[in-house]
Amino acid sequence: MKFLQFGLAFACLSVPVFAHEAEGHTFEDNETNGVAERSFSYSYGPQVAAHPILAAVIRAQEEAALAKQKAQWNEAVEEFGDIGCITCVAQLYTNTWEVAATTKRFLILQSERWTYTGGAHGNSFFSALGWDHEGGEAGEGAAFRPVDMFVNETALENTAFGDYCAALLEQKVERLELDTADMNPFDGCPSVTELVVIPLSSDGEQFDRLRFLAAPYVAGSYAEGSYSFEIPVTEAVLDVVRQEFADHFALGNQPAD
Repeated sequence: MKFLQFGLAFACLSVPVFAHEAEGHTFEDNETNGVAERSFSYSYGPQVAAHPILAAVIRAQEEAALAKQKAQWNEAVEEFGDIGCITCVAQLYTNTWEVAATTKRFLILQSERWTYTGGAHGNSFFSALGWDHEGGEAGEGAAFRPVDMFVNETALENTAFGDYCAALLEQKVERLELDTADMNPFDGCPSVTELVVIPLSSDGEQFDRLRFLAAPYVAGSYAEGSYSFEIPVTEAVLDVVRQEFADHFALGNQPAD
């Protein structure tokens, strides 16, 4: 995270920076006012930039986030700007969109954003966005939520809960050196609605794995951090894929017994 240090007492300076090139798009908008600081940035790569409608969807989301941050920061500066409370007047935001999976028809993105709005620490959050090259009324392409490729989130949870809870527990055991002898493997396992679901493809043809992303606090304490865990697509998962997407999913490699 870069901080702008201008050393201008009670002067306000806003510095938007744009970089929109063939290799992607980066945007920054930073502002200072005395000890108060606001920093905002996001980026996406060339595979997003190649689809103007998809890029516009992301820019609209980020512009809304920027407007919200500016409003909150201005309120904080007005209320706390004269008392020297640096954490009271700091607003920081960064979001990076990356490609998680590609097939002939679909592009799946995931993002991790980090925000700070005051207090002891900031926090991370995950998002997902899909692009259907053949979607839209005229086939011009359309953005969608990847989890909407399933009948609904409850149906996905009912079929995948045991598998993804086991995958999460594996990571917890490794990270926290837990003794699982007397543990219920489902204790503290979040629901699908609390997670971000990312379909993945091993061959670039069909989706055969699912990634689940849990932000801090979702699957454990803040100190544990975030979790990313994966499971293969099973017959049960295939049964809850929406009919229009069924041909684009396949069984994944199942773990050996």
